[in-house]
Amino acid sequence: MTRKIQSIRTRMVSIPLERPLITATFPITAIDTVIVDVHTNDGISGLGWVFAFGRGRVRGIQSMIDDIGGLIVGEDAGHIQRCLQKMRNACTFIGHSGAAIIAISPLETALWDIAGKVAGVPLAQLLGGYRDAIEVYASEGLWLNQSIDELQVQAASFVTRGFRGMKMRAGKPNVDDDLARVAAVREAIGPDVKLMVDANQAWDVPTALRFIRNCEEQDLLWLEEPIYHQDYAGMARLASQSSTPLCVGETNYAIEDFRRLCQEGCGHFIMPDLMRTAGISNWMKVAHLAEAFHLPITPHLFMEVSSHQACALPNAVWQEHQPWWEPIWKEPVDFRDGKIHIRQRPGLGVEWNEDAIKEYLV
Repeated sequence: MTRKIQSIRTRMVSIPLERPLITATFPITAIDTVIVDVHTNDGISGLGWVFAFGRGRVRGIQSMIDDIGGLIVGEDAGHIQRCLQKMRNACTFIGHSGAAIIAISPLETALWDIAGKVAGVPLAQLLGGYRDAIEVYASEGLWLNQSIDELQVQAASFVTRGFRGMKMRAGKPNVDDDLARVAAVREAIGPDVKLMVDANQAWDVPTALRFIRNCEEQDLLWLEEPIYHQDYAGMARLASQSSTPLCVGETNYAIEDFRRLCQEGCGHFIMPDLMRTAGISNWMKVAHLAEAFHLPITPHLFMEVSSHQACALPNAVWQEHQPWWEPIWKEPVDFRDGKIHIRQRPGLGVEWNEDAIKEYLV
């Protein structure tokens, strides 16, 4: 029997944060999210979600999902690549980046969730399977609006919780302040815990080099997005002079962008984002592209999905742990011993907590 896509439902939720977060880019007070359910004619459904910072922007993305999703109603839910191509083709006029591509991601992800449920296996196994757990790093703290004392207390608490790596943000007006903050966190966690720094594109090449050269003794695992993400020449120049590995890619969309990052030597870790790659299929293509250049892949956010992808890849390292969406899950990911363990459940293995969703609906 052909399993047809029968209907698509979108809802918007706004999950408030206990404390505003400050990055070099903007403040964050809530995680505004579109949650998506794709239903088939035989009662099987799959889920996906995307987010932005700002309800107006998220409403725009929701409208795009509703419009683009209508194109695949009636299609065979098992023809994921056909559905993906149909949605991408519909975006040709407005472009293959930004809100249009982000809108495709939860729909495509939901189709993979359905495929896993039909096959009766976790997504990680459906994608090929390589391991059952992936090392994670704490990314839910160490923001720019925290004092040095707060950074040290929180960093130590991450170690106590079992994390063997963590990421802090940089991008203060004075780079000397960033250097002092990194040194303080390293002091708090000791030499054996991995430390990453995310500058959120705050610097130019000279500033990034100054940071790198004065931060060598802190033994960073990587420096993430130090400069503007489309300055390929600048990233290549920085990577060639940097003693610290660079992590790039979270703000890129097209496979061609990632090819440039790899070919031009722009970084040492490649970090695709699930919603900017239009979902699971292209994310996996980026991972295989990176493997061809002998580069490791490290997922950006979406740990409930990307941990499955990482567990299907030999070149995947370090899943980002960001629990922004835990309030709307029936059960959080299986985090223990510093890793996310894949539960032996079909598809993504997660379900909405409908009572909680009612609380956050906008």
